[in-house]
Amino acid sequence: MTQYRTVEKGKEETGILRVRAVPSLSLVLIGSMDWLTTIIGIVYFGAVEGNPFLADITQASLPVFTAIKLSTTIMIGLMFYTAEKTLLRTPDKNTLSFKSARIILRAAYIIATALLVIAVINNLLVVVKAI
Repeated sequence: MTQYRTVEKGKEETGILRVRAVPSLSLVLIGSMDWLTTIIGIVYFGAVEGNPFLADITQASLPVFTAIKLSTTIMIGLMFYTAEKTLLRTPDKNTLSFKSARIILRAAYIIATALLVIAVINNLLVVVKAI
């Protein structure tokens, strides 16, 4: 875990930015890219949302779709961040349960990121085909 440290009047302070926040921020960034490419595809190229749960919402109201999509993206990022933060509070990090939970959390990060990247690539391909 990389941290920024400063020394002030004999006290050591830990900076706010930590590496453990990066996966969560990347999920939010890629999720936002998915939202943006979806909006561009719908508004400018007549594309249709592929998610059956959100398809009707995009037809009814893009602001509602935006609110749902972005709030869901942010909530998932916060959940991953909180899970990592909670896991790292474990006093004994050498137990099998800790190591298993850490592997599962990292696998979930990778799977979620991969699915979002696939969605963004799909959106971009739909836009390119429409051009």
